[in-house]
Amino acid sequence: MKKINYKEIISKYPWLIEKNHNAVISPDADGMISGLFMSKYLNWSIVGYYDNGKYLLLKNGLSAKDCIFLDTDIYRKEIRSCGHHIVLYRNSEIPSNWENFSNCLNPNILRKRSREDDFRLKYPMATIHLLLVIIGHKHKISFPDDAIYPVLQADGTINRFIDRHTGNLLDWLGYLNAFDKNNALYKLIHHKIDLVDLSKEYVDYVEYYVKNKRDKIPVSDNSGLIKSSFTKSLNGFSKSCKKQIQEYLRFIADKTKWNFIKDRWIWDDFEILRFTKKICRPGVHTYNNAAENNFLSLAITKNDRMEYTLETPDKLP
Repeated sequence: MKKINYKEIISKYPWLIEKNHNAVISPDADGMISGLFMSKYLNWSIVGYYDNGKYLLLKNGLSAKDCIFLDTDIYRKEIRSCGHHIVLYRNSEIPSNWENFSNCLNPNILRKRSREDDFRLKYPMATIHLLLVIIGHKHKISFPDDAIYPVLQADGTINRFIDRHTGNLLDWLGYLNAFDKNNALYKLIHHKIDLVDLSKEYVDYVEYYVKNKRDKIPVSDNSGLIKSSFTKSLNGFSKSCKKQIQEYLRFIADKTKWNFIKDRWIWDDFEILRFTKKICRPGVHTYNNAAENNFLSLAITKNDRMEYTLETPDKLP
């Protein structure tokens, strides 16, 4: 099996291991854990939240070019991003403006996984796990036993170890060189723990955080913006929303020992940009139409579902 070349990755995307960058994250567990991790090891600041659809919350006065988007794949060559979704319909038909993804680190692009070519073999983990192995190539990362289930829960990765997708997971772990004892993912998944105790803690975590959506920032739902999450002027989070976000971040920080520094996260003084989200069945015509319309972000989430975002009515600053 050909393995990932971390030196080449770092050479092509050097910004991913640089300190003191601004990050825009997705408002879910993967995004928040990724933000906490990058804040801990590289002093990054979280200056915005993008729901991969209709809304982008961005600190006033900043341009999208000033930021690195985590857990999303931005289709703009001048914007840096790191995501893990299937973003290509088929390898034999590359859009003419495919260079728009040149500054996007995506494991499915690296291994040429598309909807028509090995969709079932797509990357089965979360953004945080990709960041762990890349940043871990330059920094020594360790994990307490308590870090296992919250970090592996991101995007349901923990389930891949015991379900029908385990073979694909093992393939990707091999590609990421995660069977090497010096690899950060190796350190995460190799712990001497009591499975019963782990199960109890994991069930409690799922019941309290996951099922009640306390591991997400309630930015939007199918009806649109969740206005109760914001102040009346819509330029900051409401008190109850701040409390929920910070409670989750403190919980993850306690389990991982990645310090939650409140001042590195934006809570107020942001602008809400509104975009248009499209949902359709993936096909040659629908995919090419999205590319021709210069989508901002796109994800083929299922064999029969494609979601993409257009910069309208608002444009990226």
